[in-house]
Amino acid sequence: MKEQKIGVHETSVRLAKLSNLVNKAEEIYEENDVVCTTDLEELFSEIPLEGVRSGKGPYPYTVLYREIFLTHLNFLKEVFMDYSKRTMGNGVEFISFTLDTGEYVIFEGEENRVSLPMPHGITSAHTHPGICLFSHPDLETADNLFIKGYFSIGVMNPECALIVYRNGPYTIEDRDALISLANKVKKAKRLEDLTTAYNSFRAPNLVMSLNRF
Repeated sequence: MKEQKIGVHETSVRLAKLSNLVNKAEEIYEENDVVCTTDLEELFSEIPLEGVRSGKGPYPYTVLYREIFLTHLNFLKEVFMDYSKRTMGNGVEFISFTLDTGEYVIFEGEENRVSLPMPHGITSAHTHPGICLFSHPDLETADNLFIKGYFSIGVMNPECALIVYRNGPYTIEDRDALISLANKVKKAKRLEDLTTAYNSFRAPNLVMSLNRF
């Protein structure tokens, strides 16, 4: 029987709170044309709005996107790292999701492969026994997850994590850039081809970040 785990960690709870703030700020902007500010804990508005503190926070709310990425990276270090080490030992991959309930779930896949129905959530990452690069199917999955509202998608081994995350709403231009990268990765025959494809990636509201542990 394949391993499954449901748990709660301070990073998954933090991710749920941050995503709620971003979603609320985006909703306020769309409905009221008001750009909220934040102190990374609450939203502020100089125009009275229900459920938002009166005043001005030190940061524009858009910094919350990067805060989600950083918290996701901490989740990978503190919760998912042990699973990554196991993948390096036997090739069996794992995938993790953090949910808006503050919980996280981890599922065991198969050797060099993990494929599951994707729940609605905030972040996702899976382990690789090799290099920290997304495969062509990984990038297509990332597109589906961003459409569902995810903020940060990653692939990791014990030494590094490659993460693509949103720093704004997922637009048609972002999707075109991500699908273009997926097609280039599919056609790549050498590591140099992959490097060129990733180095040329540009998207309005997507950031690709390679992180060393």
